[in-house]
Amino acid sequence: MLNSFRAVHLSPTPTRNGQRKRLKPKSTRNKANVKDETALAYAMLDFVGDGVMATDTCANITYMNTAAETLTGFSRQEALGRPLEEVFRVIDVTTRMTRANLAQHVLEIGTPVELHNSALLKARDGRELAIEDAASPLRNAKGEITGALVKFHDSRYSAETTARMAYMAQHDSLTGLLNRYAFEERFKQAAALAQRHEKKMVMLFIDLNNFKEVNDTLGHAVGDEILQALGLRLLGCVRATDHVCRHGGDEFVLLLSDLAEHEQAFAVVDKVRESAAELLRQQGHWETLTVSVGISLFPNDGETLEALLPHADAAMYRVKTDAKRGLPDLKP
Repeated sequence: MLNSFRAVHLSPTPTRNGQRKRLKPKSTRNKANVKDETALAYAMLDFVGDGVMATDTCANITYMNTAAETLTGFSRQEALGRPLEEVFRVIDVTTRMTRANLAQHVLEIGTPVELHNSALLKARDGRELAIEDAASPLRNAKGEITGALVKFHDSRYSAETTARMAYMAQHDSLTGLLNRYAFEERFKQAAALAQRHEKKMVMLFIDLNNFKEVNDTLGHAVGDEILQALGLRLLGCVRATDHVCRHGGDEFVLLLSDLAEHEQAFAVVDKVRESAAELLRQQGHWETLTVSVGISLFPNDGETLEALLPHADAAMYRVKTDAKRGLPDLKP
């Protein structure tokens, strides 16, 4: 950008004897323009989030932006003129060996080096930051290499943010259990495997009885505590291959997959009831709470989530109604 010039067309100027004198072409960009353009370029580089450093052909630093100052711990004034490896100290994640000078490398090969993330930047204060970095040779208008440009950013921040967003998209924010959307994906995967290997699955629909009254009486903070505690208990009742979902409010759904026979799920149903009852008894003010469990069988009651969920929900309400009428809690 700083080396680009616009072509200027000049008309010859007549002299006193009528002959025209050809003027030498002048650049329309004077020194002030160049300085303004340089200041604009530096301001733009200071605005970006990536660290940016430029070197001369000896791999000595000629420029660094604000992000590079923050990540390396060196000020711009301290860095200018110093060899890149004194400021941009990078080691390999696996070997812990100092990595080759990236600017010197691109100066030698004459081609860019793409982003990679197997590096740790040792900041001035001794901190180690996981980074992604890349470099490219700088060329003038004639195509001659005049230095190197190195860019880098803290990959831990982006990785953690990406992982957190992915987690939040799949899990309930209160209990940490799968949300309905993630549960649907897990169901599809489990159903495909069950069909392929001729396995059975059982879905449990669980509801907390009297939760609204307890929640209204003791407050939402206590209600949240109850849901979180019950969610942990439910996770403890199943295998790693099973899935637990907070379906909404005080409702939970469990998918017991990879079963040879449906009867294998009965022991889990009993475990859920006993574990939940034990939890609710531990706190005197939770003792009015009970759980109702309804089940549906795959593939007998359906082969899709849309078919099995309503069936388990209806079965749960039958159990709830029978409990209110004082009927015994029969084996599912």
